Amino acid sequence: LDCDHIPTRAFLQITMGWMVSDSNIALLQTPHHFYSPDPFQRNLAVGYRTPPEGNLFYGVIQDGNDFWDATFFCGSCAVLRRRAIEEMGGFATETVTEDAHTALRMQRKGWSTAYLRIPLAGGLATERLITHIGQRMRW
Repeated sequence: LDCDHIPTRAFLQITMGWMVSDSNIALLQTPHHFYSPDPFQRNLAVGYRTPPEGNLFYGVIQDGNDFWDATFFCGSCAVLRRRAIEEMGGFATETVTEDAHTALRMQRKGWSTAYLRIPLAGGLATERLITHIGQRMRW
């Protein structure tokens, strides 16, 4: 988890069941959920009636990725199998998108990845537009 995310009490109970039931799963990703509105939601007159931008990615996109056993690791709100990480020589650090690259390396090695569309941790959204843009550029 990122330092600004707080897991629910059931985070490990729910996610670890998947890892125990299928020894080939290297990654189980859950959605990023933010308690606070992002700068666009906060500054638009429609506010919370406009869905957060993450709803698209953590909705149909990750669901589709999961269908094709191609779930992205998003750097937080996930459980990873240590053996899979060790087998591929650690996390992919050669790119700024090390999380997604790590998932691709796992998949290339024959490991399965999965997505569970249940928010099990919550965090704080960026507060200023410039930090919001900077974060999205890193992602």
